[in-house]
Amino acid sequence: MENKVLGAFTAIILAVVIAMSCLLIYVPNMHIIALKVQDSKLSGGRVSVMDMLRNSDEELQDDSEEIVQDILKGHQIRLTLPQNVTSKGVSIINDYVNRNIAITINGIGKDYFSKYPMRGNADNIVDVIYDSENLIGVIEIALDDVKEVQMTSEGEYIYLDFLDPHDVYDYVVVVDAGHGGNVPGATKMGVNEKDLDLQFVLQLKRIFEQSGKNIGVYYTRTDDSNPSFEARVGLANDSEADLFLSIHNNSTASGRMSSINGTEVMYKGADTTGESRRFAALCLDKLINALGSKAKGTIVGDEVYIIRMSNAPVALVEVGFMTNAKELEKLQDNEYQKKTAGALYDAVVEYLYN
Repeated sequence: MENKVLGAFTAIILAVVIAMSCLLIYVPNMHIIALKVQDSKLSGGRVSVMDMLRNSDEELQDDSEEIVQDILKGHQIRLTLPQNVTSKGVSIINDYVNRNIAITINGIGKDYFSKYPMRGNADNIVDVIYDSENLIGVIEIALDDVKEVQMTSEGEYIYLDFLDPHDVYDYVVVVDAGHGGNVPGATKMGVNEKDLDLQFVLQLKRIFEQSGKNIGVYYTRTDDSNPSFEARVGLANDSEADLFLSIHNNSTASGRMSSINGTEVMYKGADTTGESRRFAALCLDKLINALGSKAKGTIVGDEVYIIRMSNAPVALVEVGFMTNAKELEKLQDNEYQKKTAGALYDAVVEYLYN
């Protein structure tokens, strides 16, 4: 009796296995759906769909060149849009510091990838995370390097390509606003250095955006965040920046208010090409002429991590002394900030183009 029961149970298990195998072979995309179900669940309902992309990558390698061209049209990733969604409902944010690209698509639900599998190759892609709430889907793509993302739309498909910055821009510059978050820097008369540094950077950002020059400018922060030193200089190194500019403000060693004032710029002394010193000297010259501030000179700053570790010519600008009452007042003035930003813009452009 026991042998009969065991035999029947074995037969049932075998039948189930055969049925599932047939489904995986004959039901379109069933294997992709199965992979998605097995994907690890993340916080907030977010799921990784990286296995789907890896699986697509392997399939494309087995297909003929004509099939791959028909699917990807020469692009890296293809996403399919539902009938009620157009490319106008797609927006992209590239977080260069954290190597993360967020693609928001209005009108797609939690079952989006089950219905519309992602196709393409996984080059430079570490992970793909998906979540949807109120029919607003967000695809987060983690990269292993700094990349520019380009989107192309064609009918029901959108195509994505991840490009090296120098394939897009003539030059690449990284601009760093010192301090941030819970690290305020110098604090005098209720003013935090981190806020002044950011204001100078935001003024410089406006100038670059209006310049019309083909310069890719990446910012370590444009808000009250505090990226690590490694992330700041890492952005410059990984993007193979042509220049790295960090903006700070100074104070006396004691931190007491004094008559000491002026502008100084730090550079990488270990840069045997002399390019870091040349860039620093150019920044100082432009600032002194624009602001009328006292020249405190250019000094070796290799003890500063981001200067020491930078592969690109680097200049760390100390615009003025917050421990000088008159200079602190100037540093807070909007017109003074614009002049500072204009001078630094001129220094960057002159270095790159002349």
